[in-house]
Parts: sequence; structure tokens; C-alpha cells
Amino acid sequence: MKKIKLLLWLIILGLIALVVYQNLKFLMTPETIRINLWIQQYNIELNIGVILLGLFLAGLLISYFFSLTHRFRARKMMRQLSEELTLERKKVAELESRLGKQAPSSGNAASVSAESSEPSASVDQQHQG
Repeated sequence: MKKIKLLLWLIILGLIALVVYQNLKFLMTPETIRINLWIQQYNIELNIGVILLGLFLAGLLISYFFSLTHRFRARKMMRQLSEELTLERKKVAELESRLGKQAPSSGNAASVSAESSEPSASVDQQHQG
């Protein structure tokens, strides 16, 4: 499975490299970006490839920061559920230990009930005889 994943990633990276190579002239074309902050204006000259790469990275960062709250909530919930699971396992272990202590005594109770039924049977036989 790991070899298949590696092969797929190599194919994807190869296709990206092919697209970049075929469009190298366009990606290397300089373009001026104007930023007007009302106080000061900036003019930056960058290649289109650098601009596209910057926008891609900005999109990755934005999506990462938007998913942070979801990740924190999920971690918190996982921690709470893990604590609950630990408590429930302790309860189960305690109940099993109680049941283990009662098992021999319950076996005695069964023999006692069997013995108690025998005398009543003998009493019945005496009344019949």
C-alpha cells in the first residue's frame, strides 16, 4: 500500500512539474502589484509564478486557521470521552471483582437451596408413607 501511495504522489508531482515546465515563460512574466493603504501606496513587481505560489500558501494558511477551532473542540471531546471510558472501565472492573467474590458464595447458595429442597422431599415421603 505504501508503494502505491508513493507511486501516486510521484505521478502527481510529475504532472505538476510538467505543467510548470510547459508554462515556464508565462510563470516567469513579471507583474506589478499595487497595494493602497490610504496612508501609503506600495508597488511590488513579482513574477506571476511567485504570486500564484503566494496565493496558494495564503489559502492553505486561511483554511488551516479556520479548522483550528474544530480541531480544538475535537481534541477536548476526545479527552472527555477518554476520561469517561476510563471511569466506566474502572466501574466494570469493580463490578467484576464483586461478582468474582460472590461467585463462590452463590455456588454455596445453590447447594444450600438443593439441600433445603431435599428435606422437604423427605418430609413429603414421610407423610405419604
